[in-house]
Amino acid sequence: MKTKLLTSILMALTLAVSSHAELQGSQDYEPGQAEKSEWSALFGVSGGNSLIARDGTIFMNIRIGIALNPYISFGAYHSSIMSNVKNPKVHHSQMIDYHAFGVFAEPTVYRNGFFSISLPVSIGGGEVDFMDKGDEDGFKAEDGFFTADFSAQFNFRMTKLFEISIGGGYRLFAGIEENNLKNKDFRTPFGELRFTFKE
Repeated sequence: MKTKLLTSILMALTLAVSSHAELQGSQDYEPGQAEKSEWSALFGVSGGNSLIARDGTIFMNIRIGIALNPYISFGAYHSSIMSNVKNPKVHHSQMIDYHAFGVFAEPTVYRNGFFSISLPVSIGGGEVDFMDKGDEDGFKAEDGFFTADFSAQFNFRMTKLFEISIGGGYRLFAGIEENNLKNKDFRTPFGELRFTFKE
């Protein structure tokens, strides 16, 4: 939990500093520039709300990749949940956590000035961690899974290098079977707020 809190604080500080730097150069940005640009590196941080085992939780994603042109980007991601969830399928008190790594592709299907719509898809794998009440060793990995998700994102280009997106989608899981949990306990719709920086 302390590691997650520290990670969140560091990401928030990075976001604040980067946002300030980008906003200072916002007067130099024109919407048409985005359509003429070539490939560029991207870094994104996002968070949102989803359901696990019928309980609401907050997730966090970190993305790094390449925008080949204004209409297609791809890369790798890491996803984790920031608020642990209680397992309702066992009689004793047990908490659930998970981490996933994978790749993504994001085609942009509509663009008009500062605004665009994209349809990202991702696929990956990870592990589910469990912790029983009173366990001093903390969370332990006890199950592995495959995951995929698809969503629609409404993107707003704030400056030449900084973009804010809001959207949502659906996340699928396969391979979960430990501690009376099943894939359907993790499959969930989700809402997401993203911050993306492009070179």
